[in-house]
Amino acid sequence: MAKITRTSPTDLHAPFANYSHVVSVEGATRLVFCAGQVAADPSGQVLPPDDFTAQSKLVMTNLEKALKAGGATFADVTKVTIYVCNAHDVAKARTILRDWFGPNPPASTLCVLRGLANPNFLLEVEAIAAV
Repeated sequence: MAKITRTSPTDLHAPFANYSHVVSVEGATRLVFCAGQVAADPSGQVLPPDDFTAQSKLVMTNLEKALKAGGATFADVTKVTIYVCNAHDVAKARTILRDWFGPNPPASTLCVLRGLANPNFLLEVEAIAAV
């Protein structure tokens, strides 16, 4: 089992949300790279672009399934990248880290883009885990 250490050095600014500035891994036997997950159900149906909270829940549920397929959990995630299409959703996106990763957040990057592959996608989340 990998030993994952999460820290935010005191000589850097405090994290703006629930993330760690630095995540280091010792003894990992496998890395799991999850492609960006979006608000699509198993049949490919995409949620309407009017509910960021509903989309984020489906996105994170899909990410959880992807991690499980790779033999990982949210506790194993070392880096997450969140893409949103509206700067007004940044605060909501930051709650994803708190709600899904709790007191042991991964390193994180949050990007605001002009759009994603489908115009109905409000966000996309990708992750790297160490097991």
